[in-house]
Amino acid sequence: MFNDFSKFNFEVIDVNVTGAPEMVINLNGITFSAKLLEILGNPDYVRPLVDAPNKAFAIQVCKETDAKSMRLRKNNPSGAYSSSCSAVRHTLRQLMKSTWKDTMRYRISGDPFPKYKAVVFDLSKADELPPSHSGKKKNI
Repeated sequence: MFNDFSKFNFEVIDVNVTGAPEMVINLNGITFSAKLLEILGNPDYVRPLVDAPNKAFAIQVCKETDAKSMRLRKNNPSGAYSSSCSAVRHTLRQLMKSTWKDTMRYRISGDPFPKYKAVVFDLSKADELPPSHSGKKKNI
């Protein structure tokens, strides 16, 4: 079989479908995945939204001139976006206070709502991740 290519039943791998619409939160910032931004059409501006009783957070595409808009820029090689917006971080930490640990990171998958140009995150379903390290070795 390995001598005749025509004997295989290959399928093309869709290299455009990578990652998931998710965000990662830590004490210092929030990173939105490249897939999440792609789903939203790679917007320049979004509005951060919160539904505190349901522990839900969302980002919704908006215009620069809309009230409380937040600018998005792809600022790392993966195409993801990182934000250090303290107001959003503080709000998310408060909503997650029963499980939040300052030393940990949290990954949350988002549910897209294309009609509303939004992605919604259930903060009660955050996956705890180990702390990220800068790659620098500590002197002992």
